[in-house]
Amino acid sequence: MVLDFSIVDVFAEQKYQGNQLAVFHNANGLSDEQMLRIAREIGFQESTFVISDKGDEGAYDVRIFTPEYEVPFAGHPTLGTAFVLKKESDTEITLNLKAGRVPVTLTEETLWLEISNPTFGETFTTTIAALLGLYPEDIDETLPVQLVSTGLPYLIIPVKTLRAVQEIHLEDITVKEWLTEHKLYKTNSPDGLTVAFFVFTDETHAHANHLHARMFCLENDKIVEDAATGSANSCLLAYLLKYELPMIHKLVEQGYEIKRPSLINIKGELNQEGKYKLQVGGKVQLVAQGKWFV
Repeated sequence: MVLDFSIVDVFAEQKYQGNQLAVFHNANGLSDEQMLRIAREIGFQESTFVISDKGDEGAYDVRIFTPEYEVPFAGHPTLGTAFVLKKESDTEITLNLKAGRVPVTLTEETLWLEISNPTFGETFTTTIAALLGLYPEDIDETLPVQLVSTGLPYLIIPVKTLRAVQEIHLEDITVKEWLTEHKLYKTNSPDGLTVAFFVFTDETHAHANHLHARMFCLENDKIVEDAATGSANSCLLAYLLKYELPMIHKLVEQGYEIKRPSLINIKGELNQEGKYKLQVGGKVQLVAQGKWFV
């Protein structure tokens, strides 16, 4: 069996930035195990499998795999897959994910996805600083350290300075023990997935940007840093709407510490009825296309 595939960089202003994604076309003949093995072989944070490039009533069934397991939703795979599938005349494309139908719209060069209403979970004290290799005073106490999910769970951690964010150091075993202790490891978490850490500050590398962020997760019991995380940024957007302003449009830089600079647009609003509108956007760059021999 031979599949066509594409490699793109998502949330990238130019090639070789942002978050890498492999998109496999017409993958309806693959088993779950084959998809997982291919995702492991590629080794990117996620790979996607389009069940049929013809779609069904304008929507495409898509599955997302990390090298470890399938996930119901992730931001950069959604945008990257929509970019690969869209035709020249398309201004909107819909993906059917495990988490539900997700429309992606194109405005000039930026693709936007709209996220479902968030859920807010447990809050934690500034003692979380020790887990990050920081001091309690590095945590911004004007905002909570809180679990947020828009399909994948993240612990949102506000930090005062860019220097502190750059100095974060996580130990694999310590993080696993902490997650297990708080019932946030693997199937014990509310969403059935291990909670990841999303740290942000309002100090940035580039003056044009508004926030600087880093995302860390535990993959195969090892700490992995992600270059650009759409799902985490949607959680951050919901968090900022809840605790700062009811209408927001910000540019978030991520990936600088791992030499994959990324730029994520987040915009949204929280109306008087308590309903969230969350949009995450970015540019996608085509890097490669080829044949994959299963």
